[in-house]
Amino acid sequence: MEDKKIIVVYKSKSGFTKKYAQWIANDLHCDLVCLENCNITEIERYDVVIFGGGLHAGKINGIKFIQKKIPLLAGKEIIVFATGATAPIPEEIERFKKDNIPQDLDITFFYFQSGLNYARMSVTDKLLMGVLRTVLKAKKHKTDTEQGTLDAIQSSYDYSNHNQTGPLINYIKGI
Repeated sequence: MEDKKIIVVYKSKSGFTKKYAQWIANDLHCDLVCLENCNITEIERYDVVIFGGGLHAGKINGIKFIQKKIPLLAGKEIIVFATGATAPIPEEIERFKKDNIPQDLDITFFYFQSGLNYARMSVTDKLLMGVLRTVLKAKKHKTDTEQGTLDAIQSSYDYSNHNQTGPLINYIKGI
């Protein structure tokens, strides 16, 4: 790993993904750049590209950049991580991967639980969360997951933990 050039590229709406990206870059002593401030030419210089984005309605924020540029990233190790408010339930993590990363691509995926930050959400996102709360409250027979979701979206919280990055760091050190 020591002879490989590594970059962490991230897209963060409420700060959680940025926090994880900074932890990863610090642990790996590698470059870090916000997606809005980079271009594919810059990324092509690296051997390992780690991309992170927050989940928004089940989609990884900024993942289209990786999906569209995949031909230009041929021969590079690509790792994607997502952050989200959902607890790290294996079935949910697998669904996030399946819904965001084409199965024919050799991309390693990690998920890190983060949280909700209503103060940093857009008005639209706050409205959508309000609709979700209303729908879940109105449902008479909630599943455990639905009740857990309703409980979790009542207010802001932060479950971010630097230790969650351990499997990704160990994976990178092993390549």
